[in-house]
Amino acid sequence: MKKEILKCPKCDNYTLKNQCPKCDTKTLSPKPMKYSPEDKYGKWRRTYKKNVIRN
Repeated sequence: MKKEILKCPKCDNYTLKNQCPKCDTKTLSPKPMKYSPEDKYGKWRRTYKKNVIRN
């Protein structure tokens, strides 16, 4: 069985468990989303990023 490292979004603790041992929050994968040239939401993401940086 292949284990991968996970990260707690609340306390930024890295672990191999599904629950953070420090704060008992569900852990998530720290890897970025997979790139796809057929990005369905790319237009919306770029518009959002442009508006957030502008404001």
